[in-house]
Amino acid sequence: MPDTDTLIQRYLEGTLTTAEAEDLHTLLKAQPELGERLLQHFDMDAMLRATKPLVADNIIRPKLLPRRRFTFATVTSVAAMAACITLLGTWLMNAAMDPRPEAEETTASVAVLTRGVNLEWESATITPGTPLSPGWLKLKSGIAQIEFYQGARVLIEGPAELQLVSSGEATCTRGKLSAQVPPQAKGFRINTPKGTIVDLGTEFGLDVSAANEEVHVFKGEVELHQPTATMKSLKEGQAMAIAGDTAMLTANASSFASLNEIDARSAMSQRFQFEKWLASSSKLNADSGLRLRFDFQDDEGSRSLRNHAVNGGQIEDGSIVGASWTTGRWPGKRALEFRNVSDRVRLNIPGETKTLTMAVWVRVNGLDRTFNSLFMSEGWGDRKIHWQITRDGKVRLGIAGSAGAQHADHDTPVFFTPERFGRWTHLAVVFDPATQEVRHYANGELLTRSKLKHTQALKIGIAELGNWNDGRKTGGVAIRHLSGAMDEFTLWDRALSDAEIATLAN
Repeated sequence: MPDTDTLIQRYLEGTLTTAEAEDLHTLLKAQPELGERLLQHFDMDAMLRATKPLVADNIIRPKLLPRRRFTFATVTSVAAMAACITLLGTWLMNAAMDPRPEAEETTASVAVLTRGVNLEWESATITPGTPLSPGWLKLKSGIAQIEFYQGARVLIEGPAELQLVSSGEATCTRGKLSAQVPPQAKGFRINTPKGTIVDLGTEFGLDVSAANEEVHVFKGEVELHQPTATMKSLKEGQAMAIAGDTAMLTANASSFASLNEIDARSAMSQRFQFEKWLASSSKLNADSGLRLRFDFQDDEGSRSLRNHAVNGGQIEDGSIVGASWTTGRWPGKRALEFRNVSDRVRLNIPGETKTLTMAVWVRVNGLDRTFNSLFMSEGWGDRKIHWQITRDGKVRLGIAGSAGAQHADHDTPVFFTPERFGRWTHLAVVFDPATQEVRHYANGELLTRSKLKHTQALKIGIAELGNWNDGRKTGGVAIRHLSGAMDEFTLWDRALSDAEIATLAN
């Protein structure tokens, strides 16, 4: 077959055979960039034909180009085809170089529980820091601060029932609430059984009881909309019953919880929790089955964690590498922050462990790696353990087989979703040969139990909190460090019960 340039030239000269035309067509489909070259030849040919031939005494007039055996329609069709092939090739190349982005994760949450004091729930238990999706909140007692994504801040006092509708709307059917609505959240709505309050950028209180409903405006202005009455405007210092007697009342801020009050009560509650934890530490340290307890209350300049277990003499203090000190669950409680590939706490659990319980208070900031370390034996093999969180949010206890036997992974369902990032969480895991199972817990509740394949004793050895060393002397090491913080870690050589783990979490 003639080369490409020859085929193009023969086409332009009108000497291309049918077989050669088929060859050119095949080349154009296989090599889209040839379409651009063919178009360039068309342009050149058209320019030459439009130019008058030069005439001189010593120049012989060239013959006119022979007539093509293809019509003008054929020429334009081939040119159009070449252009289309060129565009298609360009599109395919761009698509390969610029792939469509992956689908983004979404959240249904519209608000967040930012603080709480002495919270007791009738509905599912919610802790501060929890993003909230549309639905009912039923508070038996205590004060909860909710911040809506549009900017409104609401304090509810138990007993109360509040239904979240959207990032700018809620329905209160029982209890007291007070709201701060900045200008960017103007239009925030609270529905009640007898009417709707539309805020115009203000502070107000709402009291919904079985007998009546009252709205009190502390600052700014609200609109009161009722099904069978005209809209009423209430300004600063005014109050009104939503149904029944519509006479204006004087707003009474002292009967509603304020931000100053929740600040003071929250600080008092945190001090109480911290002191309660300190008081229980001595009893926990003396537990006969406890082999290791880091309470993270070491001096801020310290580069080691003291083992406080009374019966943990074989286990030395942990060595801090890289990790920096930060604030833990409460003011005054210390924690270690893990950020970089260097950050870890090195320790050694010598000998064999027939039964094992581990518990940790951890704040996970993100799952940036395939595996995110909690507590992992150095290397892998011969009954070593890896306690970690997978990228998709499952908590895993991996147990290596002995004498080359296959390892076993004991996973929870997906637990760490983005809504749980940045919150203190209590995790525990139990390796229990007596029941031949592994049990995982989160915040004191059983997540899952799975059957043990092998019940031989574990050999933890050298291990790390918040990171992993695969034991190689040279070469790269897999990056598995935790992105987050820890403020307590405990290890027993016995299986704790459900009730004991719930006590630890509470």
